[in-house]
Amino acid sequence: MKKAKWSLVLSFVLALSLVLSACGSSSSSDSGKKSGASNKLASKQELKFAITADIPTLDPNLATDTTSTNAIDMTQSGLTRMHNNKFEWDLAKGEPKVSADKKTYTFTLRDQKWSDGKPVTAQDFVYGWHRQNDPNAKPAYNFLFASVGIKNAAKIQNQDDSLYGKYDQLGVKALDDKTLQVTLDQPAPPFFYSILSQPQFFPVREDVVKKNGSKYATSADTMLYSGPFVLSDWKKGTGWTYKKNKDYWNAKATKLETVDFKVVKEQGTAINLYKTGSIDEVGLSAEYVDQFKKTNASEMKSALESGTFFLYINQKTNKNLKNLNLRKALNAAIDRDGLVNSILNNGSAGSDYIVPKNFVAGPDGKDFRSADPDGFSAGSASEAKDYWNKAKKELGIKTLKLNFLSQDSSSTQQLNQYVANQIKKNLPGVTVTINAQPWANYLKLNQEFKFDLAFSGWFPDYQDPMTYLDMWTSKNPQNTTGWSNKKFDSLLQSALTGTADQQKRWDNLLAAEKLMMSEYPIVPLYQSGHTWVEKPYVKDLSFPSYGPEIDFARAYITQH
Repeated sequence: MKKAKWSLVLSFVLALSLVLSACGSSSSSDSGKKSGASNKLASKQELKFAITADIPTLDPNLATDTTSTNAIDMTQSGLTRMHNNKFEWDLAKGEPKVSADKKTYTFTLRDQKWSDGKPVTAQDFVYGWHRQNDPNAKPAYNFLFASVGIKNAAKIQNQDDSLYGKYDQLGVKALDDKTLQVTLDQPAPPFFYSILSQPQFFPVREDVVKKNGSKYATSADTMLYSGPFVLSDWKKGTGWTYKKNKDYWNAKATKLETVDFKVVKEQGTAINLYKTGSIDEVGLSAEYVDQFKKTNASEMKSALESGTFFLYINQKTNKNLKNLNLRKALNAAIDRDGLVNSILNNGSAGSDYIVPKNFVAGPDGKDFRSADPDGFSAGSASEAKDYWNKAKKELGIKTLKLNFLSQDSSSTQQLNQYVANQIKKNLPGVTVTINAQPWANYLKLNQEFKFDLAFSGWFPDYQDPMTYLDMWTSKNPQNTTGWSNKKFDSLLQSALTGTADQQKRWDNLLAAEKLMMSEYPIVPLYQSGHTWVEKPYVKDLSFPSYGPEIDFARAYITQH
């Protein structure tokens, strides 16, 4: 069900040097409280950005990329909204009424108008959710409904089920204009409220969709708005402009009057725009980090993101890779510190784990990584040689040729070469041939298991460890390793259905990651980072680890 996500991942991998880094970081600009910093608002509240690509779509049914979802997040509202990695009540007035079995949630809506003056109603939510589960509407990312356990969603999305396409059987109902009832198949998972902040769960006006037909959400004037901003201008291929939505229920929290995005494909051009003051923020790829450390160090910021990058190990068609010692050798052969410090140089951190740091806390309030903070290292380069020697004896081989599938973007070339050289250097007798492909062909070859090693990455669909772990279950189409473990599958199934006991569920997720990494079906490489420069007069600009890619809903400009 994550096929759409897969194409999104590949676009991320291809865009490691995007002006706005994918999925954001868990950081925000300071609030101006440092000595000498002005807290007085500038008379002109305008924020200016550069970005490498236009908005692909503003239709929540079609959005699978961060540029689209970010635009929707800033111009629309759901029951909740993410801010600084925590959910806040948005169009829901507050805590819903929860049934005794914890399967039915009844939300009361705030008074909020669409940009044409008509009220947002519970029926708008029902229509939006139904549309996401109507196969004729071609929803691209509706598996989130099944992931969170909305009643009948999994069956409605399953072509082999008798309920397929019967979206009117989805667990959502408008009791009146201001009351929305949501029913689940089992007690809600801990990420229930946060996932409701995703565009797939936003209200949609049926009359506007039908009036505009195939042109719906393809321009600024073929859709309506209910969020902190409205899209006032959208020049395809050139840029777009947001204006403050004065009718937003929490408009007092929005200080910016205008936010401009300019499409700039070359980072060198964007860097020059920043230097001349034409834009206020720019992400830095590796080659610019050291330059700005010398010239603009006080404006530099860096933080970890929630993306994890790794190598698939294909043991389905390469039988040698079924050998555990060989997989351990590959894991131990790569110096991750050298990779993140010398090649990436952007705030990324070497990783030996699947679930990233600082992403989500458990029932005890501790980060998922606190149980195994350093992950599951297979060892040093010398231990890699030991594993390789054991593998050669067990397999009866002296040499090994590996086909390393990756993307052909300029941002991955150095990484590809580094990884290949590390393996050849530390595993004598192993040769690695890099097969760099355009992302569409990469996807095809990956899904067809036409590789030995393949570079990839993953960003979260929802705020829970499950979003990183379930792709490695035996039948998941994203698990192109050939690895399968029944105990692992069982632990994740228990975590999926056993939502009533949150501590037991958390323990199952911890155990699943530990079990998987004891068998090393992949080679974790790094947790992505984001390094950028930002003008000192920009305050409270946020790059959260979950939610909007870049959150400027409460940013502001001080006098300068």
